[in-house]
Amino acid sequence: MKVLYYIFDGFDTANGTNHLALTTMHTLLDNGIDVYLMTSHSQGLFPDIPDSIKNRKGFSYSVIQREAVEKRNFINRYVEGMKYQKNAANEWKQHKAEIDAVILQSTHTAFFASFLLQKYLKKPVVYNNFDVFPDGPYLFGAIKNRAVCTVLSWLQNYIYRTSKRIVVISEDMRKTFLKKGISEEKLVLIPNWYDSAAVKEVDESDNKFIKEYDIDRSKFIVQYAGNIGYTFNYKAVIEVAKLLKDDKGIEFHMIGTGGFEDDFKKAARENGLSNIRFFPWQDSSVINDVYSSCDIEFVPLSKGVIYTSFPSKCTLLMACKRTFMCMCESNSYFYKFVNNEKVGVCVGQTDYAKAAELLTKMKNNKKKLKVLESNAINCGKKYYSSAVNAYKYVDLINEVVKE
Repeated sequence: MKVLYYIFDGFDTANGTNHLALTTMHTLLDNGIDVYLMTSHSQGLFPDIPDSIKNRKGFSYSVIQREAVEKRNFINRYVEGMKYQKNAANEWKQHKAEIDAVILQSTHTAFFASFLLQKYLKKPVVYNNFDVFPDGPYLFGAIKNRAVCTVLSWLQNYIYRTSKRIVVISEDMRKTFLKKGISEEKLVLIPNWYDSAAVKEVDESDNKFIKEYDIDRSKFIVQYAGNIGYTFNYKAVIEVAKLLKDDKGIEFHMIGTGGFEDDFKKAARENGLSNIRFFPWQDSSVINDVYSSCDIEFVPLSKGVIYTSFPSKCTLLMACKRTFMCMCESNSYFYKFVNNEKVGVCVGQTDYAKAAELLTKMKNNKKKLKVLESNAINCGKKYYSSAVNAYKYVDLINEVVKE
């Protein structure tokens, strides 16, 4: 059996979901399912194909050259995405006799890929939905025209109709799809996970990130590591940092890049926030070091993100024996779960004073922080480890092929 694993943003980019794709492909290969990866090259920041999988038996790939387009330039990004899907189809058509099923990773032009797959391949498609498009971009302002959103929603519905299964990554996202009228039988909940064998805490004495950037661990480090784009509300960091700027024992570490990176840095300068330090995007090989270098991860989400996506970095923190603070809607399942299970702290999206107050309390009461960390570790093992979740894709592929 062979699966076409179809992604848009390649491994050469600073992409927060690459570790999920890599673990899934390894798991499929481990269980006798060959993998043909369709991917792209656009930025060249990292190798197109990770060394850990490149030479594995049963693994093959095609890399499509794609123009790097700034994510805030929606029209050009959409046009470039359509070109990629067309060029990718020319490649996978040459292998269609070998392919038994498809895992199609969500992206803004996935509907076109789905159309081409239905027309030329005619094999079952599992749509791997990391974020709900265009609902998410419309809610947090990336798409401002309601008519445009309506048209894009109509196109996206084609994927939902034609896919055999739709993988959703959270209970909040599952509810979003049910509201769209998608049948419960078509939806499969598989949370974003961490690699149980690879993600773990790195001791301070061995921590490469701490050593390279001379991190002062006597301070209470509030970290964000990831994409500085639409889903991340950098303005919340500014507001909370302003409230805490006189506390020299608290330091905010912002690690990553993205469409709002320059705006974020400008706002920090204009507000004289020397308690915010910025660091470049870090390679996945040091992700354990990065997350182990903080006391708490700070994840302020933009409006609606919790219903259309999931802050998967929170699960990586759990594996590194850390906890997190998330700013999101209080009526979401995630908000209630985190606070009820005491695996972290969720506060309202604009409750900056509460966020600042809780960060100060945790800095001064490490015992409470340790309780959250302990609960987070156990929660991660139970719900968010690859040991629990990655094999679900093996079952899913076998299931749709047999139908």
